[in-house]
Amino acid sequence: MMEWTFLLTPLAVLAVLLLFRFVGCDSIVGIDELHGTDYPGTVAADHPVSYWRLHEEHSAEPSPGPTAPNTPVSGGTAKDETGANDGIYKAVIVQPLPQLPDSPSAPGSLMLEAAGLLGTAAGTGTSLSIDGGYVEVPFSSSLSLQSSTIEAMVFPEWDPSEMGLYRAVITLNMVDLTPGSNKAFGFGLFAGPNDPAAPSGPDVWQIWLADGTNFTQLKDPTRSLTPVDFTKTNYVAVTYDDSSKKLNMYVRVPGFDLDSHDQHPVSDVTVTALSPIADPMQSLLIAAEASSDFGVSC
Repeated sequence: MMEWTFLLTPLAVLAVLLLFRFVGCDSIVGIDELHGTDYPGTVAADHPVSYWRLHEEHSAEPSPGPTAPNTPVSGGTAKDETGANDGIYKAVIVQPLPQLPDSPSAPGSLMLEAAGLLGTAAGTGTSLSIDGGYVEVPFSSSLSLQSSTIEAMVFPEWDPSEMGLYRAVITLNMVDLTPGSNKAFGFGLFAGPNDPAAPSGPDVWQIWLADGTNFTQLKDPTRSLTPVDFTKTNYVAVTYDDSSKKLNMYVRVPGFDLDSHDQHPVSDVTVTALSPIADPMQSLLIAAEASSDFGVSC
């Protein structure tokens, strides 16, 4: 994966609900409170640092839309419910460069007021649908992966025949692959091939971390990463405790035990080195499609 992929490539069509929060809270919001409850109220009660519901009206869509490949155009504000870290809706026609074969193409569509994943009982209202778009949030140290949890609820809608490409759910990273002077900071949550060197087989959910020099996929040596389920909503959560240096990843689809190996593909893996983003020029990118809530809390 090259720098372009991490910094600029949005997802192909993907439905996402995403939540950030610090570890140490009583539960992971989203596992048991996704349906039949006031989900936004549950998040707000957890005192989030930031919470992007992404339910603005059509007027916040980039208009006119993008016309030149790989040139984002901006729309309106993606409001942070806490008032701390507003984002900007952006659309981009993605035309992968020849040296970046792991990047999907996208036509540059971004539509607000789409149907939500959780339904009206959970209070979601409308949502965001994109195929070549994202939300850009200016740098904030509160959004770095230090004792925090990333949560995402995803209904993937890209064509399974397009497997083997990386699709970013959320990233806050910088990767410079200049030979002899590699630099890498931050983290990213992706769907993509299990083995970056051999992009074949089913797409799996995965977390990538940077140690200052390299940006690498984190795996549990005793477990396998969980394949993306193209028939159901996928719930993905990554927790990291900076004091113990332990990272966990959970993936849940309806009807499966959250504690099984498939549903807990990374269990208490020690992160030996992590270099969060500290560069104020880098942005957090929410590369999300069809149904999205975002936040940071504890």
